[in-house]
Amino acid sequence: MYVKRLITDLCELLLPRCCPVCGKLLMQGEEVVCAFCAIGLPRYRVVNIEENPLLRLVWDKADVVRATTFLCYNKFSPYHNLVIDLKFHGNHDLAVRLGQWAALEARRQGFWDGADALVPVPLTRWRRWQRGYNQAEMLARGMADVTGLPVVNLLRRTKNRKSQTRLSGEERRRNAEGIYHASVPNEWCGKRLVLVDDVMTTGATLANCALALQKADRNAEICIFPLCYAE
Repeated sequence: MYVKRLITDLCELLLPRCCPVCGKLLMQGEEVVCAFCAIGLPRYRVVNIEENPLLRLVWDKADVVRATTFLCYNKFSPYHNLVIDLKFHGNHDLAVRLGQWAALEARRQGFWDGADALVPVPLTRWRRWQRGYNQAEMLARGMADVTGLPVVNLLRRTKNRKSQTRLSGEERRRNAEGIYHASVPNEWCGKRLVLVDDVMTTGATLANCALALQKADRNAEICIFPLCYAE
């Protein structure tokens, strides 16, 4: 125990941790973002089904029973750095903590009622090898810490197309068509599955993942939970 603490203190001395939002050094007791930036997190409030824009984006594409998100996403906001750190820098601690915070917020809404498992949106094998991680899976692990739900990898991405990051809305929709396939074992058939991703923009990725799961199991109930929603 003493040795572990010594190593941790030495690492923090040599490689001090900084808040990914404002860049300030993290103080003792601050975990992945500073207290000031944690208070200012741009939380997204989903009021009801009729006013839920996430559901409206996918209603004509896939049968989704429930949707929520945690943060508003704006690439011009300093909080954009959270997504960059999570998506491209492999900040595992940040991903897990954001997943936990998101799950706690959703629990207050009753989002987890009836849910059976968390299903992360997959990367291609090449992208997974290149990065060494899947950010959606890391978020799901954080959510699992709070909910106790298992994380199950039922989806695979079979085609290596352009990154969605710089595409227009229509290009995103075309780019995501037919690239996800699902394999649902009997133990997960007829279950309520929660799709987890980092950012939702047009809903194309999550809608196509939902379609793949429902093609593999027509009795599956699909919920979607992106960490961020880009309005």
